[in-house]
Amino acid sequence: MQYRSSTRLLAAVTAVLAVTAGTGLTAVSATAAPVTAVQAPAQAADVTTLPHPTELVSAGETGFLTRAVYPSGAEYRWTNYSSGATKSLTQPRTTFLGAQSDIVFSRKDTESTYWINPMTGGTGGIGYGLSHDDQRYALRGIAGETLVMSFTDPDTGVLDVNLMSRATGSKTIIDVPGIPGTARLGRVWASTPGIALIQYTDGGYTYIVTVDTATGQFVDSPIQTHSERPAADAFVSRTHWAWIERTATGRVQLLTVPRGVTAEPVVTYLGQAATNQDVDVNLVGNWVTTTELNGGTAPVPSALFPLTARRLGDPSTTVKLLDHVSTTATAPNGDLYARGGTVAHGEGVYRISPGADGTPTATLVASTDAPTVLTLTHTDVPATIDFDANGGKVRLQWQLSRANAGGKVVLRHVRTGRSHEFALQNGEVVRDWRGEFADGPAPNGDYVWELTAKPLNGIGPDLKKTGTFKVTRKAGLHDYDDNGAVDLLSRDASGKLWRDEVRKTESSSDYWSLESKLVGAGWNGYDQIEAVGNVAGAPAPDMVARDTTGVLWLYLGKGDGTFAPRTRIGGGWNGYNKITGGSDLDGDGWSDLLATDAAGVLWAYRGTGNWTAPFGGRAKVGGGWNSMNQITAVGDVTGTPRGDLLARDTAGVLWLYPGASANSFGTRVRVGAGWGAYTHLVGMGDVDRDGRNDLFAYGKSGSFVYRGTGDAAIPFGPRENSSVYPATPTPRHPIV
Repeated sequence: MQYRSSTRLLAAVTAVLAVTAGTGLTAVSATAAPVTAVQAPAQAADVTTLPHPTELVSAGETGFLTRAVYPSGAEYRWTNYSSGATKSLTQPRTTFLGAQSDIVFSRKDTESTYWINPMTGGTGGIGYGLSHDDQRYALRGIAGETLVMSFTDPDTGVLDVNLMSRATGSKTIIDVPGIPGTARLGRVWASTPGIALIQYTDGGYTYIVTVDTATGQFVDSPIQTHSERPAADAFVSRTHWAWIERTATGRVQLLTVPRGVTAEPVVTYLGQAATNQDVDVNLVGNWVTTTELNGGTAPVPSALFPLTARRLGDPSTTVKLLDHVSTTATAPNGDLYARGGTVAHGEGVYRISPGADGTPTATLVASTDAPTVLTLTHTDVPATIDFDANGGKVRLQWQLSRANAGGKVVLRHVRTGRSHEFALQNGEVVRDWRGEFADGPAPNGDYVWELTAKPLNGIGPDLKKTGTFKVTRKAGLHDYDDNGAVDLLSRDASGKLWRDEVRKTESSSDYWSLESKLVGAGWNGYDQIEAVGNVAGAPAPDMVARDTTGVLWLYLGKGDGTFAPRTRIGGGWNGYNKITGGSDLDGDGWSDLLATDAAGVLWAYRGTGNWTAPFGGRAKVGGGWNSMNQITAVGDVTGTPRGDLLARDTAGVLWLYPGASANSFGTRVRVGAGWGAYTHLVGMGDVDRDGRNDLFAYGKSGSFVYRGTGDAAIPFGPRENSSVYPATPTPRHPIV
């Protein structure tokens, strides 16, 4: 893991947050006080940078020990206060421990020996090993250079507590006779040099007691605590006791009392804890600090998350130091080191020490190069999303700086205003998007994405970020609303034209219509209507219609499911008995038109891409087509650059004519017999988005889909059911 080190560590950021004064006992407000004064860092290089997962283990005379946990294991570092030099201590399967000393203990997973590693001067190095004479004794805590060990006899239930160290130059093991043998040991703290603060339970009551690490004797009489939650935090300084009492329902109060005098403790109600995490307590000079730990990753807000200092004897005077804390360690000189963060200056290790007037201040001594405020740290949204590539899907990703955030990402199509949203999960959105909205396919065109997120722990402001992207797809033969889905057109008996968007999902058994939308009325004035693909230059496919006088009209697709007002192509088209379009015969990118006359000659009209003159002059393809009763342009179904044609003969046999040139086809291929059962065959385009055009068939038995294979020898797969148009009689009949 890479990290930066600096030549000067201290005096980087000094933060004094929200000082308030009053009289009497206080209860913490439900809303944390805002930051009112922050001194910016003089130089960013003045602060050492540690990995973001860093947590405090201990703080000594010259530096502090940290641990960063990764899936591969834990990494340990010792950082020197004055120089900022950071030394890696990591060894395979080895745990490093310490408390209020420059001595760091290490133990391998399979051993019982605790090795002494002096960190004085920031150099480190293994000194001696310590192991208890009775391997049944287990480590319960560390106080300075002393290991607190205990053993409870499984037969008698008697507890024995020992202090083991090499403080005098050789191994010593000292009993702690004051703790009853009937007790059960709780937590062990290093609060003040030379003292181990020990918690134990006996006879249903919980006590905290100070033990001299040199003699094993009690320094003060035990204090009985009344927390309903076991192992509540406690601290002892040279002058005061401080401890937390917490009810089973999470109500928290702070108790402080001077050492060496008989007095009732000062009780300060802090409020309601929001999580099951410990409420940490420490003493810094004449102030006591509290914080509900791990607020930075909490899923709920709490008024107890900020590291807040209260003046001893006047707990109504408070100083907010940090916005949250995850771990703390007290140095031998009484300074508190806290791994936490502020909205103003981000995550890191802060030193809490008395200022010139005795009021605690927070100084950033090591950064983890991460913000406390909720930020967007990573996005993966292509500028252009082409749904004709990568199997018709794209991975979209938005990553926040932390997981405890709620919110969403909204994708909004600029032209239509249609939108779709993805919910944040664990501080991120990672979706393989197939271009689908809840109400149908997402249209092509420009989009805006908007991320809105709220920190669930209430720390910092809400987040809002935006960006843009574009969705593109090749224009489909029957995609009239520019969303990549096939649209079929039908005319009812009253002359109204309808558009049905054809869908099929993984969970559906057939192809169905998302909805029928009215295109317009008055279409019964035409005797033939044909979808012809893109012939006029606009991105959307077009349509031609022939009226009863033989005039052919162009309806230019607008890309929104509607058509522009008709424009006249020309007269004399009643000389043709069959018209079809949608195949690009010459490979110029524009669909061409095919028509057969009464003599059985097939003619080709080249698409120009010019809406004022959409077709060029006709070219003869060949004769003999009067044996066919239906022709259908299907685009490319054989995998070549040119469009193909289907033709059904009077015996009901369907033939494939592979495109060869602007006015010719290759050798025809027999598709199969029995196709006379259908009244309409429609080259529908690529309905399943597999890159191959498909065929729609309708007859008395209903409607069906034949998916293209890309193989000229067997161009279509087995027929599949469709409920787009039911079996006749039906109020609408497919025409294109």
